[in-house]
Amino acid sequence: MNDFEEFVSPVKLNLFLEVINKSNDGYHNLESLMTFCKFGDLIKIKKSDKFEFSIHGPFSKNLSIKNNIILDAVSLLEKFLNLKFNVEIILIKNLPISSGMGGGSSNAATIIHCLENLYNFNINEEDLNFLLFSLGADVPFCYHRKTAIVRGKGEKISFLTHKLLELPVILINPLIEISTKQIFENLVLSRNKRENSLKKNINSENFFSYLYKRRNDLQDSAEKICPKIKEVNDFLQQKTKTKFVRMTGSGATCFGIYENKDDAISAENLLREKFKKMWIKRTQIINNL
Repeated sequence: MNDFEEFVSPVKLNLFLEVINKSNDGYHNLESLMTFCKFGDLIKIKKSDKFEFSIHGPFSKNLSIKNNIILDAVSLLEKFLNLKFNVEIILIKNLPISSGMGGGSSNAATIIHCLENLYNFNINEEDLNFLLFSLGADVPFCYHRKTAIVRGKGEKISFLTHKLLELPVILINPLIEISTKQIFENLVLSRNKRENSLKKNINSENFFSYLYKRRNDLQDSAEKICPKIKEVNDFLQQKTKTKFVRMTGSGATCFGIYENKDDAISAENLLREKFKKMWIKRTQIINNL
Protein backbone atom coordinates (compact mmCIF):
# COMPACT_ATOMS: atom_id res chain seq x y z
CA MET A 1 0.00 0.00 0.00
CA ASN A 2 1.02 3.60 -0.58
CA ASP A 3 2.36 5.70 2.25
CA PHE A 4 0.06 8.26 3.81
CA GLU A 5 0.12 11.81 2.53
CA GLU A 6 -0.23 14.44 5.25
CA PHE A 7 -2.12 17.74 5.07
CA VAL A 8 -2.35 20.40 7.78
CA SER A 9 -5.89 21.57 8.44
CA PRO A 10 -5.12 25.05 9.76
CA VAL A 11 -6.66 27.17 12.50
CA LYS A 12 -9.01 29.87 11.21
CA LEU A 13 -8.61 33.21 13.00
CA ASN A 14 -11.24 35.97 12.95
CA LEU A 15 -9.25 39.19 13.44
CA PHE A 16 -12.61 40.94 13.62
CA LEU A 17 -16.15 39.65 13.21
CA GLU A 18 -19.01 42.12 12.92
CA VAL A 19 -22.70 41.22 12.60
CA ILE A 20 -24.29 43.50 10.00
CA ASN A 21 -27.93 42.39 10.27
CA LYS A 22 -30.28 39.45 10.49
CA SER A 23 -31.72 38.32 7.16
CA ASN A 24 -35.28 37.15 6.52
CA ASP A 25 -34.23 33.49 6.59
CA GLY A 26 -33.11 33.84 10.21
CA TYR A 27 -29.37 33.78 9.49
CA HIS A 28 -27.04 36.69 10.18
CA ASN A 29 -25.02 38.62 7.61
CA LEU A 30 -21.46 39.07 8.85
CA GLU A 31 -18.26 40.83 7.89
CA SER A 32 -14.98 39.38 9.08
CA LEU A 33 -11.26 39.66 8.41
CA MET A 34 -10.11 36.05 8.45
CA THR A 35 -6.67 34.53 8.29
CA PHE A 36 -4.87 31.34 9.36
CA CYS A 37 -2.36 30.11 11.89
CA LYS A 38 0.61 27.82 11.28
CA PHE A 39 -1.01 25.05 13.33
CA GLY A 40 -4.12 22.90 13.21
CA ASP A 41 -5.49 19.41 12.92
CA LEU A 42 -3.65 16.93 10.71
CA ILE A 43 -5.24 14.76 8.03
CA LYS A 44 -3.45 11.65 6.76
CA ILE A 45 -4.80 9.94 3.65
CA LYS A 46 -3.91 7.15 1.24
CA LYS A 47 -5.69 5.02 -1.33
CA SER A 48 -6.91 1.70 0.04
CA ASP A 49 -9.05 -1.35 -0.79
CA LYS A 50 -12.00 0.14 1.08
CA PHE A 51 -13.05 3.34 2.82
CA GLU A 52 -11.77 3.70 6.39
CA PHE A 53 -11.90 6.63 8.78
CA SER A 54 -10.39 6.98 12.24
CA ILE A 55 -9.74 9.81 14.68
CA HIS A 56 -6.71 10.13 16.95
CA GLY A 57 -4.99 12.92 18.86
CA PRO A 58 -5.56 14.86 22.10
CA PHE A 59 -9.20 15.78 21.34
CA SER A 60 -10.24 12.60 19.49
CA LYS A 61 -12.48 11.33 22.28
CA ASN A 62 -14.73 14.38 21.91
CA LEU A 63 -15.65 13.56 18.30
CA SER A 64 -18.07 11.02 16.81
CA ILE A 65 -16.55 8.60 14.33
CA LYS A 66 -19.92 8.28 12.54
CA ASN A 67 -21.11 11.88 12.57
CA ASN A 68 -18.22 13.96 11.25
CA ILE A 69 -18.00 16.73 8.68
CA ILE A 70 -15.16 14.90 6.92
CA LEU A 71 -17.58 12.05 6.17
CA ASP A 72 -20.16 14.61 4.99
CA ALA A 73 -17.61 16.13 2.60
CA VAL A 74 -16.58 12.73 1.20
CA SER A 75 -20.20 11.67 0.72
CA LEU A 76 -21.12 14.94 -0.98
CA LEU A 77 -18.23 14.65 -3.44
CA GLU A 78 -18.98 11.00 -4.18
CA LYS A 79 -22.58 11.85 -5.08
CA PHE A 80 -21.62 14.87 -7.16
CA LEU A 81 -18.84 13.10 -9.09
CA ASN A 82 -20.46 9.67 -9.14
CA LEU A 83 -17.24 8.21 -7.75
CA LYS A 84 -16.37 5.90 -4.89
CA PHE A 85 -13.36 7.00 -2.83
CA ASN A 86 -11.60 3.94 -1.45
CA VAL A 87 -9.26 5.72 0.92
CA GLU A 88 -8.03 5.45 4.47
CA ILE A 89 -8.34 8.74 6.32
CA ILE A 90 -6.81 9.44 9.73
CA LEU A 91 -7.73 12.69 11.48
CA ILE A 92 -5.30 13.82 14.18
CA LYS A 93 -7.50 16.11 16.26
CA ASN A 94 -5.20 18.72 17.80
CA LEU A 95 -7.77 21.49 18.31
CA PRO A 96 -10.38 21.77 21.05
CA ILE A 97 -13.97 21.17 19.94
CA SER A 98 -16.40 24.08 19.38
CA SER A 99 -13.58 26.54 19.94
CA GLY A 100 -14.19 29.24 17.32
CA MET A 101 -11.09 28.18 15.35
CA GLY A 102 -13.02 26.57 12.49
CA GLY A 103 -11.65 23.08 13.08
CA GLY A 104 -14.55 21.26 11.43
CA SER A 105 -14.78 23.68 8.51
CA SER A 106 -11.03 23.50 7.96
CA ASN A 107 -11.15 19.70 8.04
CA ALA A 108 -13.94 19.61 5.45
CA ALA A 109 -12.03 21.97 3.16
CA THR A 110 -8.77 20.07 3.64
CA ILE A 111 -10.25 16.66 2.84
CA ILE A 112 -11.55 18.06 -0.45
CA HIS A 113 -8.01 19.20 -1.26
CA CYS A 114 -6.76 15.73 -0.29
CA LEU A 115 -9.18 13.98 -2.63
CA GLU A 116 -8.47 16.42 -5.47
CA ASN A 117 -4.80 15.62 -5.05
CA LEU A 118 -5.33 11.84 -5.04
CA TYR A 119 -7.95 11.55 -7.78
CA ASN A 120 -7.09 14.57 -9.94
CA PHE A 121 -10.70 15.64 -10.59
CA ASN A 122 -11.88 19.14 -11.47
CA ILE A 123 -15.12 20.87 -10.49
CA ASN A 124 -16.17 24.14 -12.09
CA GLU A 125 -16.05 27.18 -9.82
CA GLU A 126 -19.81 27.66 -9.48
CA ASP A 127 -20.47 24.03 -8.52
CA LEU A 128 -17.46 23.95 -6.20
CA ASN A 129 -18.61 27.07 -4.34
CA PHE A 130 -22.09 25.57 -3.96
CA LEU A 131 -20.66 22.32 -2.57
CA LEU A 132 -18.32 24.10 -0.18
CA PHE A 133 -21.00 26.42 1.20
CA SER A 134 -23.45 23.55 1.63
CA LEU A 135 -20.95 22.00 4.07
CA GLY A 136 -20.74 25.15 6.23
CA ALA A 137 -20.39 28.93 6.10
CA ASP A 138 -16.62 28.92 6.80
CA VAL A 139 -15.76 26.06 4.44
CA PRO A 140 -15.32 28.20 1.26
CA PHE A 141 -12.83 30.48 3.03
CA CYS A 142 -10.97 27.52 4.52
CA TYR A 143 -10.79 25.87 1.09
CA HIS A 144 -9.20 28.90 -0.59
CA ARG A 145 -6.58 29.15 2.19
CA LYS A 146 -5.87 32.87 1.78
CA THR A 147 -6.43 35.84 4.10
CA ALA A 148 -9.65 37.60 3.12
CA ILE A 149 -12.57 39.79 4.10
CA VAL A 150 -15.54 37.43 4.27
CA ARG A 151 -19.06 38.85 4.07
CA GLY A 152 -22.69 37.77 3.92
CA LYS A 153 -23.20 34.32 5.36
CA GLY A 154 -19.66 33.34 4.30
CA GLU A 155 -20.19 33.18 0.55
CA LYS A 156 -18.69 36.56 -0.38
CA ILE A 157 -14.89 36.38 -0.20
CA SER A 158 -12.55 39.28 -1.07
CA PHE A 159 -8.86 38.40 -0.85
CA LEU A 160 -6.55 41.10 0.49
CA THR A 161 -4.30 42.96 -1.92
CA HIS A 162 -1.58 43.19 0.77
CA LYS A 163 -0.39 40.40 3.01
CA LEU A 164 -0.82 40.75 6.77
CA LEU A 165 2.17 40.76 9.08
CA GLU A 166 2.86 37.11 9.87
CA LEU A 167 3.42 37.77 13.56
CA PRO A 168 3.58 35.41 16.55
CA VAL A 169 0.19 34.63 18.07
CA ILE A 170 -0.90 32.78 21.20
CA LEU A 171 -4.19 30.88 21.25
CA ILE A 172 -5.90 30.18 24.60
CA ASN A 173 -8.99 28.06 25.08
CA PRO A 174 -10.57 27.44 28.53
CA LEU A 175 -11.76 23.98 27.38
CA ILE A 176 -15.37 25.05 27.83
CA GLU A 177 -17.70 24.44 24.88
CA ILE A 178 -20.23 27.22 24.30
CA SER A 179 -23.21 27.14 21.96
CA THR A 180 -22.98 29.37 18.89
CA LYS A 181 -26.76 29.26 18.68
CA GLN A 182 -27.07 30.60 22.23
CA ILE A 183 -24.56 33.37 21.53
CA PHE A 184 -26.54 34.59 18.52
CA GLU A 185 -29.79 34.38 20.49
CA ASN A 186 -28.31 36.72 23.14
CA LEU A 187 -26.75 39.06 20.57
CA VAL A 188 -27.61 42.76 20.65
CA LEU A 189 -26.85 44.32 17.27
CA SER A 190 -24.97 47.62 17.32
CA ARG A 191 -26.27 50.54 15.29
CA ASN A 192 -22.89 52.25 15.22
CA LYS A 193 -21.60 53.33 11.82
CA ARG A 194 -19.06 50.84 10.51
CA GLU A 195 -16.02 51.33 8.32
CA ASN A 196 -16.16 49.77 4.88
CA SER A 197 -13.38 47.17 4.92
CA LEU A 198 -13.34 46.69 1.18
CA LYS A 199 -12.45 50.32 0.55
CA LYS A 200 -9.49 50.24 2.87
CA ASN A 201 -6.13 48.66 2.06
CA ILE A 202 -5.05 46.71 5.13
CA ASN A 203 -1.26 46.62 5.22
CA SER A 204 1.68 46.33 7.60
CA GLU A 205 1.59 50.06 8.44
CA ASN A 206 -2.06 50.30 9.46
CA PHE A 207 -2.62 46.69 10.59
CA PHE A 208 -3.06 47.30 14.32
CA SER A 209 -4.70 50.74 14.09
CA TYR A 210 -7.23 49.24 11.69
CA LEU A 211 -8.00 46.27 13.95
CA TYR A 212 -8.49 48.53 17.00
CA LYS A 213 -11.41 50.18 15.16
CA ARG A 214 -13.18 46.87 14.60
CA ARG A 215 -14.61 44.33 17.03
CA ASN A 216 -15.97 40.85 17.49
CA ASP A 217 -19.68 41.48 17.99
CA LEU A 218 -20.11 37.99 19.47
CA GLN A 219 -17.61 38.56 22.26
CA ASP A 220 -19.89 40.35 24.78
CA SER A 221 -22.51 37.63 24.44
CA ALA A 222 -19.88 34.89 24.75
CA GLU A 223 -18.35 36.50 27.86
CA LYS A 224 -21.73 36.43 29.62
CA ILE A 225 -22.01 32.70 28.95
CA CYS A 226 -18.32 32.00 29.67
CA PRO A 227 -16.71 34.62 31.99
CA LYS A 228 -13.34 32.88 31.53
CA ILE A 229 -13.09 34.59 28.12
CA LYS A 230 -12.94 38.04 29.73
CA GLU A 231 -10.52 36.78 32.39
CA VAL A 232 -8.13 35.49 29.71
CA ASN A 233 -8.38 38.63 27.58
CA ASP A 234 -7.83 40.90 30.57
CA PHE A 235 -4.74 38.92 31.56
CA LEU A 236 -3.35 39.04 28.02
CA GLN A 237 -3.92 42.80 27.87
CA GLN A 238 -2.64 43.69 31.33
CA LYS A 239 0.13 41.16 32.02
CA THR A 240 1.76 40.45 28.63
CA LYS A 241 3.35 42.60 25.95
CA THR A 242 0.60 41.93 23.45
CA LYS A 243 -0.15 44.29 20.59
CA PHE A 244 -3.69 43.04 20.12
CA VAL A 245 -6.19 40.82 21.96
CA ARG A 246 -9.53 39.40 20.85
CA MET A 247 -11.78 36.33 20.82
CA THR A 248 -12.01 34.41 17.54
CA GLY A 249 -15.29 33.27 16.02
CA SER A 250 -17.99 32.51 18.55
CA GLY A 251 -15.36 31.52 21.13
CA ALA A 252 -14.24 30.45 23.51
CA THR A 253 -10.71 30.70 22.07
CA CYS A 254 -8.94 34.02 22.64
CA PHE A 255 -5.73 35.18 21.02
CA GLY A 256 -2.92 37.66 21.54
CA ILE A 257 -0.70 38.94 18.74
CA TYR A 258 2.92 39.86 19.51
CA GLU A 259 5.56 41.96 17.77
CA ASN A 260 8.31 39.39 18.21
CA LYS A 261 9.00 35.81 19.26
CA ASP A 262 10.60 36.74 22.60
CA ASP A 263 7.50 38.63 23.77
CA ALA A 264 5.34 35.70 22.70
CA ILE A 265 7.50 33.18 24.57
CA SER A 266 7.38 35.32 27.75
CA ALA A 267 3.61 35.60 27.43
CA GLU A 268 3.24 31.86 26.92
CA ASN A 269 5.19 31.17 30.12
CA LEU A 270 3.00 33.58 32.11
CA LEU A 271 -0.18 32.07 30.67
CA ARG A 272 0.88 28.50 31.45
CA GLU A 273 1.60 29.52 35.04
CA LYS A 274 -1.71 31.37 35.43
CA PHE A 275 -4.08 29.08 33.48
CA LYS A 276 -2.73 25.61 34.16
CA LYS A 277 -5.86 23.76 33.00
CA MET A 278 -6.40 25.67 29.76
CA TRP A 279 -5.28 24.77 26.25
CA ILE A 280 -2.50 27.14 25.16
CA LYS A 281 -0.65 27.16 21.84
CA ARG A 282 2.03 29.56 20.61
CA THR A 283 2.02 29.75 16.83
CA GLN A 284 2.12 32.30 13.99
CA ILE A 285 -0.25 34.07 11.59
CA ILE A 286 0.10 32.77 8.04
CA ASN A 287 -1.54 34.43 5.03
CA ASN A 288 -1.85 31.44 2.75
CA LEU A 289 -1.06 27.75 2.62
